[in-house]
Amino acid sequence: MELKQLQYFVTSVDLGSFKKAADALYTTQPHVSKTIKALEDELGLTLFDRHPVGVTITEAGKQVYTHASDILRRCGQIAQVEADGGCEPLHVAATPSGFLADLTARFCRDRQALDLRYHEGSMEDILQKLHRHEANLGLVALTRRKLAGFGQIIDKKRLTLEVLCEDSPCLFVGADHPLRQAGSVDAAALRTLSFIQPPDGLFALQPSALIGQDADSPGRIQTNSPLLSRRLTETGAACMIGCRWMFPEDCTLHPVAIARCEERICLGLVKRGRGELSDAEREFVAFIRQQLP
Repeated sequence: MELKQLQYFVTSVDLGSFKKAADALYTTQPHVSKTIKALEDELGLTLFDRHPVGVTITEAGKQVYTHASDILRRCGQIAQVEADGGCEPLHVAATPSGFLADLTARFCRDRQALDLRYHEGSMEDILQKLHRHEANLGLVALTRRKLAGFGQIIDKKRLTLEVLCEDSPCLFVGADHPLRQAGSVDAAALRTLSFIQPPDGLFALQPSALIGQDADSPGRIQTNSPLLSRRLTETGAACMIGCRWMFPEDCTLHPVAIARCEERICLGLVKRGRGELSDAEREFVAFIRQQLP
């Protein structure tokens, strides 16, 4: 029995098909199928029932999955001991956020023996990092309306979600913007503004989804860079839709309430259902909770 066989098996279970497992592992579907068949022959067990449109795990496969997942996790821990020289791991994948980046820097300031890996990316990037054990914690931003659909996706990946906080979206403008002194902004005013948009994705925080309409602006600005988004808004080139916990304490952007907006933006903590966190990661989660509004 080889670790590669267990990796292919666990990935196929998590993703629900040999094809998706092959894509995630950067190999071919026939190679995944052949590797798992060799594992079944060696164990004398049928791990999957094959169907024309996919595979389903058998009862025997469920038992093997539990043990295989544990073996892979422990192998990763053993490899990490050599790689980090005894440093405590803090492996995080997060939605792009100046606020979260600042909190992470403050947390790490007085901690010397840390193996910090901090990746910013889309929702899909974050889930992939968790699935591949390249991150142990995921910090995601999504609308309350999409929580149910997101929950179904992470359940299939054997991940868990905890909502840490939620807030109403605001319009963020620069110091010289005409709306800076406004108490609130209505739908008519929003239609005339140019918004910064994140890259397209199923759970991306698109302005139209947050405010329930599309802007009639002549151009389109799309970026996943918090720094560029902030600079564009400061100069008045565009506006942002977000909430207060997305921005660092020294941010000069001004929030303006959006009238009659019923949507909420949630900050969620995602982790593997069976994943064990290091002491540093548990302390980091507690620190984040303390700093949230």
